[in-house]
Amino acid sequence: MGKGWSLRTRLLLAVTVALLPIAIASFLQGLDRVERDTRDIRAQLVQITRASASREENLLASAEQITRALANMPAVRHGGQGCSLALSDALRNLNFFTNLARVDAHGHIVCSARPVALGGSGAARAVFQRARRARKFVLSDQIINPSNHQPVILGMLPLISHDHFTGVVAISIDTHWLEYMVRAKHLPRNAVVAIFDTRRNIIAANNPAVAQALFTPAVARHSTGADLFTAHDRRGQTWLYSTAALLGSRVYVGFAMPQSQLFGATYVHVGTDFVLPFIMIALTWIAIWMVTEQQVTRWIIYLRRVAAAYRSGHYALRPSLRDAPSEFHMLGDAMAEMADAIQDRDHRLRDALQQKSLLVREIHHRVKNNLQIVMSLLSLQAGRVENDAARDALMQARARINALALVHRILHDIEELATVELRTLLTDLAAQIHEGFALDSSTLRLEIESISCQVSGDLAVPLALFTVEALTNVFKHAYPDRTRNGIIRVSLRSTGAGELSLAIMDNGCGYNPDGSGASVGARLMRTFALQVGGRIYMRSNRGLGTTVELVFPDPNQPERNGRGDGIPPAETAQQDLSLAPS
Repeated sequence: MGKGWSLRTRLLLAVTVALLPIAIASFLQGLDRVERDTRDIRAQLVQITRASASREENLLASAEQITRALANMPAVRHGGQGCSLALSDALRNLNFFTNLARVDAHGHIVCSARPVALGGSGAARAVFQRARRARKFVLSDQIINPSNHQPVILGMLPLISHDHFTGVVAISIDTHWLEYMVRAKHLPRNAVVAIFDTRRNIIAANNPAVAQALFTPAVARHSTGADLFTAHDRRGQTWLYSTAALLGSRVYVGFAMPQSQLFGATYVHVGTDFVLPFIMIALTWIAIWMVTEQQVTRWIIYLRRVAAAYRSGHYALRPSLRDAPSEFHMLGDAMAEMADAIQDRDHRLRDALQQKSLLVREIHHRVKNNLQIVMSLLSLQAGRVENDAARDALMQARARINALALVHRILHDIEELATVELRTLLTDLAAQIHEGFALDSSTLRLEIESISCQVSGDLAVPLALFTVEALTNVFKHAYPDRTRNGIIRVSLRSTGAGELSLAIMDNGCGYNPDGSGASVGARLMRTFALQVGGRIYMRSNRGLGTTVELVFPDPNQPERNGRGDGIPPAETAQQDLSLAPS
């Protein structure tokens, strides 16, 4: 099972796997029931179709017997005198037929039970040609009798004399009797029976609307085997029907029933076979869900809240598991013992951490004091030195030591001893340097633009020293005449590429970049840039000021996505960093 699955999920899966064979067996039983019921229903439908057509088939068979009996009469067979009288006498007692006639080999009616039909020609009719070719009794599709304009079915028995075709004996079957017989049938509820010809013309039907939809040529049929088809009526209901030929291949009977009615009981039984296992599994799931909710999940959630309280430091809380299962009592006792042990260890760790913090703060305080003593000694020594170059060198060293002392002071003052806020460091450092040069640079205005960024003490030291070198150069060299109002800006911003930019800009006199990298300050700034893994860029124009920029990886980013070493910032970035003269 899955490593992260809950107890409830595991139980549900185990029960489902255990009940799955039963569900599969029930499913297979349902499939077998479907197959057996379908086979039986189809067989019954075919039998009912053939049985429902028995009377109609007997009527057509009697038409053939009558023509055969008439063909044996000499007057009819030769079409001579007395032929029409013989046909008229034969038709007098036949209610299902409308006419009897003798047609010669050329298709002309030579005698007829109905005098109105004499002289007519049937040569154009396809049934006459089929009788000539088949030389056996054939039936036509439904046609309109030209003498009375009523629908009939023609039957023709060919006459052969000395292997020569001499004509036919024709009989007209009244289709109204077929419709009467169809409507008189006792059929199952909703059953539809119809008689139709090869052109799918409905001759008779107990439900003409449905029969027209099922048995017309335009209906889309799908064969299901054994002369069974499915079709849809105009309302979209699915029907299953079978067809059978009546005395030849021109007239057919069709029997149809709604598929839902035929397979209604099968659907119920098969649905029960399919659904019952799933209901059983679902009820089992509900039981497992409720039991686990009341006996497992509820107490697990309670113990999780107790654990959250322990995580927050409330170790005095003890689990109350009076109504819980015995296993949870054991777990609660183990958690109480664990809380006691954690509480004891927490007290020891807090004491040790407090002592360590005091020691670290004391170290930073002493280092700061020692650096301030060194700064005082350098100030005294600088006051006694008459050489300006030596005095500037001592004051430069004093500023660098002051930057280190400032870092240790910030580390001493903050609660979190591991990091330094760069914005605070740059603000205090720039203010102190500006104050140190205030007697000579009272007209200079200092601006600080910095984002909030936490860095380690190891990174803060080279950044502070870099700032000291850049600012000292500005105060010493950018404004030699002291007559113009100067603006000095210290900027710390993100480049948006996983790097930070520390820039010191002024609007002073500027300098010629050629040979500028040979000074001690420039070499120190490049050294500090290498220590933080960054790149340094210096841009200056005569009379327009100077910009010194240090681009280094952002320590708060998991990966460095900035530009590669040696690629200068974009031109737009240089313009943003530039400071126009006031």
